[in-house]
Amino acid sequence: MVAVFGAAEFEPDWDNDLKNYTVWFPAIHGIPAWRPLYLAAGFGRWCFHGIRRTAELLHIPTTKGWELRYVDGYPYLTVIETTEEERRQREPIFRERIKPFIEDLGGVWRTKRDEVMQGYDTFRKTFGIEEYEAIKNISNIDLLQCFDEFQNRVDRRQWEIHFELMVPAFYVWGLFEQMCREILGFGHSDPRFSKLVSGFDSSLFRCNKEIWRLGSRAAELGLERLCQTTEDNEQLMVKLAESEAGGKWLGEYREFLRVNGWRCERMMEWSTPSWIEKPSLGLPSVKVALTSKGVYTLDQKRERAIQERKEAEREIVAKVPAEKREWFTALMKASLQAGYYSEDHTLYQELYAHAIGRWITREYGRRFAEAGCIDDPEDVYFLLPEDIRRAAISMGKVNLRFRVEPRKKEWEGYTKSPPKPFFGEIERAGDMAMRDPLIMVAAAAPVVREDIKADLYSAAATPGVVEGVARVIMTEDKLHEVKPGEILVAPGTSAPWTPAFEIIGGLITDGGGALSHAIIVAREYGIPCVAGTVEATRKIKTGDRVKIDGNEGVAYILSKS
Repeated sequence: MVAVFGAAEFEPDWDNDLKNYTVWFPAIHGIPAWRPLYLAAGFGRWCFHGIRRTAELLHIPTTKGWELRYVDGYPYLTVIETTEEERRQREPIFRERIKPFIEDLGGVWRTKRDEVMQGYDTFRKTFGIEEYEAIKNISNIDLLQCFDEFQNRVDRRQWEIHFELMVPAFYVWGLFEQMCREILGFGHSDPRFSKLVSGFDSSLFRCNKEIWRLGSRAAELGLERLCQTTEDNEQLMVKLAESEAGGKWLGEYREFLRVNGWRCERMMEWSTPSWIEKPSLGLPSVKVALTSKGVYTLDQKRERAIQERKEAEREIVAKVPAEKREWFTALMKASLQAGYYSEDHTLYQELYAHAIGRWITREYGRRFAEAGCIDDPEDVYFLLPEDIRRAAISMGKVNLRFRVEPRKKEWEGYTKSPPKPFFGEIERAGDMAMRDPLIMVAAAAPVVREDIKADLYSAAATPGVVEGVARVIMTEDKLHEVKPGEILVAPGTSAPWTPAFEIIGGLITDGGGALSHAIIVAREYGIPCVAGTVEATRKIKTGDRVKIDGNEGVAYILSKS
């Protein structure tokens, strides 16, 4: 098998890989197919270092982290399982090292979050690029050092912290769900479980509240009709600047972007622009806010969720055997913090770090295009790190088109075919997932129950039943097309999709697991959701009438459009 984009580090050797590992699943963030630069220098560079490092730091009994292979442009994951002897040796150490996360997961995260943000600030100050446009002024040698420093220190450390928190958070969640199933007979899609882990705030939710404030502000300034009738968002930016009211609103919007604009159109990729780079990208979210007439419902829903959680805690904890009650309560509180962490870290790590990666690599694209190394600044994403280093100083003396063109053609071919759902022994997927709770989020497989005879089966769900008209949205920039009450169907959701939860009636995704963005946010909004269906966006078309049964974890196509 030929290595993807010529990068051989993660090339599969199926004769060996299928013999030594159980089953391989596509990673949710790798769909649609990544371009070469992020595949080689982003996800593949430090993500797997981070998870393996954490597995050893904690001495997780059942796993040493993940293995990664790229097949036809898509990343596939599997668990590095431990032996029985290794599990016995690691268990007592793990029990001691997991304690701080059970006792105060939120506190540990806040300390690590401060470290991450300090790292970004120090990095920008070191290179004199505290303002976004300032990166254009640094020398070629400093830009090369900036590129290397970001990869080898900043991005490396944020991936390490990412998994230092994510692994124990998800492990705690898995323990709590397992305890609920064993003692009380219900799991994460049951309304009782949802009540126990719902009702929290996060920086991501606060950011979206600001988007709603901007939507209300646009209406106050008489800009609602202009926003709703101007479909092209670049044109809308121009039209807003032509009036006093529009100029005033744009000033407030740009202040919002200075803090919250560090998010790319695609959360895990460098090839899509950030909001701070291209301000028009945030306007679809503002338009969604205008659709709801500026009413931000999550605050009220959270208050109700907190009250319901307290009532559920009293009722459910009383049913737990006395000798297990203290442990159950500790895991319950830690699981609530796991949900908070899972959403909160997205803003500070995935969004912010990837926007910085975009910032640096796009500057290379600009310089390479001006120097004639490549034709288009965006072609930089079809290079590998060694190509960037090759031209970083010489630039005008180097032609990189011979690297770009075959890789671009290769990538275009990958985007035309979805990833295979798995490689290996699918019947053992459940056992493998139990060894590593992160797999349930990163590469969960749908649980098929033939007796239900549904059209789609999920890997995870939130409770509730809803019917409605489907709206298939593949990318965040089309979110303004969603109408109130529709069923959103998407490859997956991430932070930039959150505003749509204010108006949708339900959600179906191709990817995702029990602690994916889709599930956590749907739970907070009280929206039925089925995630990890693999083929929702292929089977469902916009206008189809569909039914979500989150209680059973399935979806039905009732009629075709």
